Amino acid sequence: MSNLSSTNSAKLSNFEKKVYLSLTKVQRGKVVTYATLAGFPGAARAIGNAMNKNPFAPTLLCHRVVKNDGSLGGFAHRTRRKMELLRSGKVFVENEKIADFEKIKLK
Repeated sequence: MSNLSSTNSAKLSNFEKKVYLSLTKVQRGKVVTYATLAGFPGAARAIGNAMNKNPFAPTLLCHRVVKNDGSLGGFAHRTRRKMELLRSGKVFVENEKIADFEKIKLK
């Protein structure tokens, strides 16, 4: 998994490894939806669970994963912290939604 610790990755399922590897491609100033990160419909909850137990945080930035409508979704360290992290990464958040969502989301 590129620069992610092999010690942490040894305990992961193949699904989780794929998810975390995909997440490494979400660059600063961009977001990805739970569904897009999953790669197939109906797996958004599984992505949320993987993000919640992210063993690579803070190296692997799971706060860049948001809902399909641009709203923030959950975060282990509360929504307010997710907004702060997104804003520090040059993502504009307004009323708990990504302001320029269609422009900055990965497809």
